[in-house]
Amino acid sequence: MKYRKTFGFFIGLLLGSTVFQSSLAAPDNGSDITEADLKNPVTSFPSDLVSGANQTQFANYAWRLFIAATQQTTASLTSGAGRAIGNGKNNFIDAGNSPSVANPLVFESFYHRTEAFPYYTSTKPASPINQAPVYYTFYEDASNKKIPIALKNQNYVYLDETNEISQNFLYYQHSNAPDFPVLFMAKVNQAEAGYALDPARSMPSPNKSWDFPDDVVEVKTAWRRVKDITNSDPNKYHQAQATYYVDKDGVPIPTTDTFALIAIHIIQKTANYPEFIFTTFEHVDAVTRDSNGTIIDPAYKTEYNILSYQSPDQGPHTATVNGAYSINRQGQPSQKNKLTTYTLPNAGAISQGFTTVVQPNEIISEVNDVNNQVNSLVQSLDKNNVWANYRLKGVQAVPTSDSTASNFYLANIVVESSQPGIQLFSGILLNGGVAVQGKTDSSKLYFVNCRGDKGSSTCVYPESSLNPSPLPSTYNNVSLDIQEGKPVPAPQYNMGGCQACHGAAQQVGRDFSFLANGVGGKGKELDSVPASSLSAEQKAAHNRKIAQSSNFDL
Repeated sequence: MKYRKTFGFFIGLLLGSTVFQSSLAAPDNGSDITEADLKNPVTSFPSDLVSGANQTQFANYAWRLFIAATQQTTASLTSGAGRAIGNGKNNFIDAGNSPSVANPLVFESFYHRTEAFPYYTSTKPASPINQAPVYYTFYEDASNKKIPIALKNQNYVYLDETNEISQNFLYYQHSNAPDFPVLFMAKVNQAEAGYALDPARSMPSPNKSWDFPDDVVEVKTAWRRVKDITNSDPNKYHQAQATYYVDKDGVPIPTTDTFALIAIHIIQKTANYPEFIFTTFEHVDAVTRDSNGTIIDPAYKTEYNILSYQSPDQGPHTATVNGAYSINRQGQPSQKNKLTTYTLPNAGAISQGFTTVVQPNEIISEVNDVNNQVNSLVQSLDKNNVWANYRLKGVQAVPTSDSTASNFYLANIVVESSQPGIQLFSGILLNGGVAVQGKTDSSKLYFVNCRGDKGSSTCVYPESSLNPSPLPSTYNNVSLDIQEGKPVPAPQYNMGGCQACHGAAQQVGRDFSFLANGVGGKGKELDSVPASSLSAEQKAAHNRKIAQSSNFDL
C-alpha cells in the first residue's frame, strides 16, 4: 500500500490528474443510482467500493463506472487537452440524448493500447498524455517482416482488433454485410498509461510481477458498422466515427466509417478489490431473435477445427450456472436465481461455419433489478436516450473456486461468444487458447480447454509432440497479494469468466492486464479486415493469419 500511495502521488503531479486525491476519497457504498448521478457532470471515476459488497452494491457501482466512462470531454483531433476527463458541463443524459456527440467520450479518449504500450524498435515515442492520438503499431508483410506504422490524424475510436483473443471472429449474418466482423478496441486511463510508460519500468515476468496502482482502469469495447445494422434501430446505439484497417494486396489501409457501440467492459483496480472489479455491459439488441424467440445473430467462426479438454478427455463436460435470465431486456419481472447445468460442446471436430451464439441463464436477479431501475430513471429524463438501451451483464471482484457463485461465468455475448472457448470459461488454456497446428497433419488446429472439472487429470494435447514443457501443474488461475517486482504467488483459485481469463495475464506477471504484453516496444500488430473483393477462401486465409499473429497477447 505504501508503494501505491507514493506512485499515485507521483502520477497525480506528473499528469495533473485526480489520482492521488481520489485515492483518499471514502469508498462508494453501492447505493442506488439517483437522478443526481445522471444529471451531474461527473468528472472522475469512483475510487473504490466498500469491502464485502453484495451483488446489488456491485451492480450500482458498475453503473457509476459506466456513467463516468460516458461523459463528454473537451478533447479533439487537433488537441488532446482534456482527454480522459469529463468537460464538467455536459452530463450523462446529455451524452446520450443523440446517437453521437461532437467530442469523444471519456472512455473513447482514454489512451489506446498502442499509445500506452507502443511499438518501437529504438526510441520510445513521447508520452501521449493530453496529446492528440498517435497510434504506434505494425503489420507483417508477405515475408513476415515487421513494417512499423505511426498513424496520426485519426479517430479516437481506433478499432485494431478483429477477433476474440485469436479464437473466433464474430459476425451478424442477417445484416447488410454478413462477412464483416465485429471489431474491438482496448484503452487505459492515465494511471495505467503513466505506470506503463515509466522509464524505470522493466518487463513483467512470473518472477518479477507488475503491481498496478489503485485507480487503474481498462476499457474494452465492441463495435459494428452502423450501415450494416438491420433488425434494429441504429439510433438506439451510441455512435462514433472510427478508424479501422482494410487489407489491400497485403497492405493495411486506414479506413473511416461510423460505428455503433454494442458492448463495453470496464475493469478497475482498487484498494478494497486489488484483483480488479470486472464489469461488462451489452446493448439490448446485441442479440437478434426471430419471431419464435430463436437467436439468429450474432454467430462466430472458430479459428481451430479440433476441440480438446484435459486428459482423460471423457465427456460430457458441463458448467453449472447461477442466474435467472438469459435475455438482457428492459423491464424483465423479478425472478429467483437458480442453478442450471449446461453441457459444453463435445471434444473432437468443430464446425468451421457460422455457429450462432447461445445465452445461458447467467444474469442474476440483483443485476436485472438494478438495470430496470437505472433504465427507467434514464427514460424518465429522456425517453429516447441511447443509454437506456445498455444493460449491465454482471460484476466480478472477489475470486472464488465455487462455480455456483453469482457471476462466476461472467461473459459478454459479443466479446466472449463461444462456449468451446471463453463464454463458460474456467481453468486454463494451453498456449493461451491459440490454436496449435498438428505436426503430423497440417489440417489439424487444436484448441485445448483445461477446465479442471475432471479431478486430478493432466492437461495435454491429443498429439503429445505439441505439449508444452513442463505441463501445467494446476488449473488454478488467480493469485492473491501480488507485489511489485516479486514472484507471482501460487494461484489459489480456479476462477471462471472474465477474472479467470485475465488471471492468465496475472500468472505471467502482468497483474490481470493482457495489454502489458506490449511493454518495452513490443506493441501489438494491427488487425485488418480482408477486402470485400476477395473470395471466401482468401478471406478465411487472411483471418487465419491475423488470428495466429495475435497469439492471445501472451
